[in-house]
Amino acid sequence: MTPVTVADVFCRDGLQALRHESGWRVPTTAEKVEVIGALDRAGVAEIEITGFAHPRVIPSLADAEEVARAVLAAPHQAVFRALVPNLRGAERALDAGLGKLVGLVVLSETYERLNANRSVAEGLDELDRVARRAARDGATLAVGVATAFHCPYEGLEPEAALLQLLERVAACGVTEVVLADSVGLAGPRLVRERCAAVRARFPRLGLGLHLHNLGGLALACALAAAESGVDRFDGSVGGFGSGITMPVAAARIGNVATEDLVALFEGSGFSTGIDPAAISALGASVQRMLGAPGGSYAAGYGTVAQVLAQGREALPALRAAPPGSSRRQEVAP
Repeated sequence: MTPVTVADVFCRDGLQALRHESGWRVPTTAEKVEVIGALDRAGVAEIEITGFAHPRVIPSLADAEEVARAVLAAPHQAVFRALVPNLRGAERALDAGLGKLVGLVVLSETYERLNANRSVAEGLDELDRVARRAARDGATLAVGVATAFHCPYEGLEPEAALLQLLERVAACGVTEVVLADSVGLAGPRLVRERCAAVRARFPRLGLGLHLHNLGGLALACALAAAESGVDRFDGSVGGFGSGITMPVAAARIGNVATEDLVALFEGSGFSTGIDPAAISALGASVQRMLGAPGGSYAAGYGTVAQVLAQGREALPALRAAPPGSSRRQEVAP
């Protein structure tokens, strides 16, 4: 079994999606802490516990400090990280005790202007300030690259532009980048080619993928990347997540579900270290908590083992049923 790391971003990207949707319930701080604890107990190795954005921009993350301090004070095995969109966010995260930060740069000028009211060059300058502050405090800094494949407004982004952007990112001393299919329209071939280009140009740079699922191809993209040697993937339990300036509803653009990534990899010769049954149950739980269906397969139907167990349980009744009466609904206990 080839090991891969599946990180979970529900408590940041998943809850960020609440900005777009009416009728979804915002979890309490205690509920967020419980979800993070459940992810840790399920074996998720890395958890993005919150984002240190301005509360006016993302109200559902206004309790970032409280969440961070609560989960850091409890026993845990996972690495906890937080998104920091700027230097002020990094300072808040470091003050709360986080040892790993995730900075953000954007490939699309249009999306960066809508998302943060700045140019891509200004975003890179801000990343440099974040990197210097993280290094001063001994914190690890990974960088997410938004719209690394498609921009929802500009379309397909050029590969050459991505590589040029990563030159600046690497110059900041960053050792890990995560390419984000922010709008969820990439296909396996594009993901494979773009990841290969990044690995060829930056062989010492850790490479991960952050996939959304608008086009329904996120799992195919994940498998194509894993078979090409990428070993780090973001998921969001329950299948929730969206950028804050997308032209389509968050419910349609959710992150690939963590539980679906686990099912994919565990069934394809990869090892995640995550309990499939526990993470599937948690996906269903967070969907109930938010009052929304999310975008997970495993949360609705369970793991392969659970579905087969249900079939085995029904088998005696099916065999004993008279001819023509063996449909599942007619013999269900």
